[in-house]
Amino acid sequence: MLISIAIDFRQADVATREHFHLSEERLTQLYRTARSEIVTEAALISTCNRTELYAWVDSDEPAVVDRAVQTLARRWMRTRAEGDQLLQTATRRVGIDAARHVVRIAAGLESQVLGDGQILGQLKAAYKRASRGHTAGPVLHRLFETALRAGKRVQTESSLTAGRNSVGAEAAITANQRFGNLENARCLLVGAGKTGARAAKQLHKLGARDLVIVNRTFETAQELAKFVGGRAAPFETRHVEAAMADVVIVATGSEVPVITADGLARGREACAAVGYSMLLMDLSLPRNIEPAVTEQPGITLVDLDTLHQPILTAETMRRDAVPIATAICESEISSFMEWIANMPARDAIKPLRAALEDVARREVAFAAKDAGIAERAASRIVAKLLAGPMAALRRAVKRGEPLDAQAMMLLEMFSPAAAPAPRTVRATRATATKPAVVLEHAPTPPVAPRERRPSMVLSPEQFT
Repeated sequence: MLISIAIDFRQADVATREHFHLSEERLTQLYRTARSEIVTEAALISTCNRTELYAWVDSDEPAVVDRAVQTLARRWMRTRAEGDQLLQTATRRVGIDAARHVVRIAAGLESQVLGDGQILGQLKAAYKRASRGHTAGPVLHRLFETALRAGKRVQTESSLTAGRNSVGAEAAITANQRFGNLENARCLLVGAGKTGARAAKQLHKLGARDLVIVNRTFETAQELAKFVGGRAAPFETRHVEAAMADVVIVATGSEVPVITADGLARGREACAAVGYSMLLMDLSLPRNIEPAVTEQPGITLVDLDTLHQPILTAETMRRDAVPIATAICESEISSFMEWIANMPARDAIKPLRAALEDVARREVAFAAKDAGIAERAASRIVAKLLAGPMAALRRAVKRGEPLDAQAMMLLEMFSPAAAPAPRTVRATRATATKPAVVLEHAPTPPVAPRERRPSMVLSPEQFT
């Protein structure tokens, strides 16, 4: 059973979301402990607006699924009490609801900014991270591949991602609206990642001529500054640069605030800028501007929650594309769920496939004397032979018939060395242990090529 535990901007504000945010170190620890006897796969999505854990539970029994959810929540938060607190806030989804949600995330339908162009890259990065942690198995691989394909289709087949659609761009637009004109405003951007780059490009497009870029890696700041016609400044000067700015946009991945109240106060005193109006915009999660900065005169702080309302206004321009994007998502979800439904059929046919491939490979190799040709020919022969049985098993799955009897029969017929009590094939299995194939038979005496009878290729219909 596919499950997810989700914290996003719709159910939790920034302060709550950052409490459940996982650092890279904590994520590594989670991946080390997430899997168990019943939880065979896990992957976490983390963006500025959501943190969601997806997992495959090797059972569809409600009690087992509920126990898996509680275990995952505790390992996410380290303690039982914090895990219970997480579950009080989080949204739980199972089965097709969980699959539909992650596909809609990839499409930009669940973003704070409808059609967010950055979300697909963030999802892909999360998928790669889970793959490197060896926690994503066949089901989650298939799920994320389906979601990424849906996201790409939405981008190319609909106008959902057209126009302004990133948090960075919307922050620049909000700053322009508040000042009326950015031509004479000094703008500081802390962070030169994707979100920061979007903000910088939009500020430049809106006429900002005095644009300063600060980043931990100075060379990255220089590259972005050159692109937008600004200048780069060392990271250590961020508080002084902020004190001299009219607009400060912070978009970094730091785990602690990079703009502190004390640092900004000292910078303003040094620059004789105490009391001057400043607009600070924090696009980070966890928040990277210390909230206490608002205690200083003249400072207005905008965070992701505050930015949500102007973003909603921009969303109306992309509403018309939602039905098309939704139809694309439903098509991909249907294909994924069909793949899930056919898992027991694939499990049941494995011993027969292994036995046929072994026989076909040896017999073709005897005639061809070429391992490569033998491998390809054997695969094609087996695929044709199994077309009928696989179709019959799929029909049985669609009718809701259990495959236990068929699976046991195939194991007994083609895997005599397998354990006496083969496992039950369930629709919720993520993987199946390939049974050992041992064919006990006398060796076939060599036959001269001229005496060999032509092979008979049977059509799939003869097996149905």
